[in-house]
Amino acid sequence: MRIFRTFPDALGEIKRELLEMGIRVSTQTYQDQDIAYRPEMETRELQNYSYTVTQPNLGDLSPTQPWADSEFSERISGLECNPGEAWKLRPEVWKQFIHNGRFSYTYADRLRHQLSALLYNLDTYPDNRNHILTIWTEAIDLPRVGQQRVPCSISLHFMRREDKLIMTYYQRSADWTTHFVNDVYLAHRLQLWIATQLGWTSGKFVHFIGSLHTYKK
Repeated sequence: MRIFRTFPDALGEIKRELLEMGIRVSTQTYQDQDIAYRPEMETRELQNYSYTVTQPNLGDLSPTQPWADSEFSERISGLECNPGEAWKLRPEVWKQFIHNGRFSYTYADRLRHQLSALLYNLDTYPDNRNHILTIWTEAIDLPRVGQQRVPCSISLHFMRREDKLIMTYYQRSADWTTHFVNDVYLAHRLQLWIATQLGWTSGKFVHFIGSLHTYKK
């Protein structure tokens, strides 16, 4: 695992390693679209990449705004948000994935029944190892693979150590060019939000990625 002090340190090295050491991979689908015969959708990919940022600072990240803040507000709202309103601030990316007025999933809907329980459990059992938000849902997502969109994020694991809230973010897939910084921003902002709700200090940001890639296009 690579260990960096700040997000800028991490982003520069991750980009270099992806471009220098990534292998070429062609897949049959992109989200819910068939790309088997689209050479511009070939990827350069690093598998099983992991890193830690020891002094993460949200201000060091430059997400797609105002979409990212609107998306975060929906994620923590506790309300049903499908399709929600945030996507309208980035329609060139998201409109193609709306079918019959809805996305196949939203992070807001996956999180809305978990956040209050997570906060209670962290407050009650602060040093426990069992504090996990699950994004991937087996019963829903397994039958959809290759046919509909499924979450790129698998889970977020929280532990309090040395009086700081450490978060480990697990992703099956991360698109460097279009989504990576946004994914990191939204995950770390959730870490900060949870720490604030509990009156704690936020600590290290740890990230595991099954497939880190960028598209030829």
